[in-house]
Amino acid sequence: MISLTVGPAGSDIGWLDWTASVLAALAWPVSALVIALIFRRPLLALLARLDELSWGDKSARFAQRLDRLESEASPAPPGPEGPEIALTGDHARFLKLLDLSPGAAVLDSWAGVEDALQSLAIEHALATPDVSEAGRTLQKRGVLPARTVGMIEDMRALRNAAAHDQAISVSDALRFRNLAKGVLNEIRLA
Repeated sequence: MISLTVGPAGSDIGWLDWTASVLAALAWPVSALVIALIFRRPLLALLARLDELSWGDKSARFAQRLDRLESEASPAPPGPEGPEIALTGDHARFLKLLDLSPGAAVLDSWAGVEDALQSLAIEHALATPDVSEAGRTLQKRGVLPARTVGMIEDMRALRNAAAHDQAISVSDALRFRNLAKGVLNEIRLA
């Protein structure tokens, strides 16, 4: 006959003692899970306010990237039409999107920049669906400055972060929209 003994030799653990030890081992993890479920909504609200998202060895900081972009951006000189050209689209729609999802508001702001860049590419006889390629080609032809094309590339990376569910705050979405307005003005004045 084969017997398996787990524990000190000569101790005989009954099923009640074994059940008690298993329950004692599971007490803290189960308690933490119950507390997380009870406070699910406040915890999700806190997570939405995070400005850093880390997964493995990758880390992305939306707000810091916006800070860098804002410091690089210089206000566009007023054109002959007036001091500023507003983003196309309904401002009320943007505010509704901002209320529902700041990430969706970022995507909406980017769509205006992308549309204007595609229109400029078509105007200069470029037929490419890739925004990056259109920007680089327009830069090579002297239509857009390198700084503007660089900002478009950086904003596209931020748009991708927003599209892939990175937590974005309302203030970051508004900052992105202001950058989009500046880039859109430069594209339209080109």
